Amino acid sequence: MASLPMDLAAAASRLVPHAVVGHVFTHPPRRRPGVPWWVRRGYDVHTSGDEACPVHSVSPRGAAADDVRRELVYLHGGAYTLQDFHWGFLTRFVKRGWTVHLVDYPLAPEHTVDETVPEVLAAWLALRARTTGPLHLAGDSAGGGLSLVLLQQLRDAGLPLPDGTVLLSPWVDLVLDDEETLAEAASDPVLPLAGLRGAARLYAGERPLDDPLLSPLLGDLSGLGRVQAWVGTREQFGPQCHRLADRAAEADGTDLTLHVVEGGVHDWVLVPVPEQGRTIEAMLAFWDEVAPDPPAPA
Repeated sequence: MASLPMDLAAAASRLVPHAVVGHVFTHPPRRRPGVPWWVRRGYDVHTSGDEACPVHSVSPRGAAADDVRRELVYLHGGAYTLQDFHWGFLTRFVKRGWTVHLVDYPLAPEHTVDETVPEVLAAWLALRARTTGPLHLAGDSAGGGLSLVLLQQLRDAGLPLPDGTVLLSPWVDLVLDDEETLAEAASDPVLPLAGLRGAARLYAGERPLDDPLLSPLLGDLSGLGRVQAWVGTREQFGPQCHRLADRAAEADGTDLTLHVVEGGVHDWVLVPVPEQGRTIEAMLAFWDEVAPDPPAPA
């Protein structure tokens, strides 16, 4: 059963007309939010990468490089057109002693998948090259789909995979035309189907929506390592996440576990509800299982 705060979040989401949300998806206000002042005030912040794809790395204040034993690369959601509202969630990890690297990848409509995917791959490789301990990967919504694409890119190039990947409310099939999705879309309190389709076309450029670079669910799911996927029962991405779990179960070299949150709305992990904290604890337990903490420096 969903918590009362989750029910309230669903009710509040329904107050915003889907037409308004869809318009924002396809006509995004263009600014680079970067790292907000309150994060800079409380934590150490370093920005690397280039102007096209800056990477904002946030660590506990005063932490020496040798003290950092857990690092997370995060690919944000926002229908491939927006980036904001993720720092309240990500600082939950920084408070636990982690360094979080948010990849501020190129967005549509100014950029398409053909520019975004190579930039994300380059950002991952640069972070991997300077990280000696475990390096984990996570993403929500569009960032969850992009995380799955990144796994496929790394596998195809014969490069090391992340030390465990978490996909949160992932958008892994941009086609959005199956009967199950259409049925769920009618009651989704957060995501407008028309707006998602519009954003998908902007991001796709000249590629068809069933291209695995856009819809990694439709690509090769073998050899992707340990993966957790999370989806709520109140979001239209549920059917595609269940298909992802079914297909991954038949793929060699991929160990994917799907967690379904009763009453969960899309991207509940970004909302201060009890389910957010429980999901974070499960993520931390998963990463600790996949790559136990190395010993503290002497």
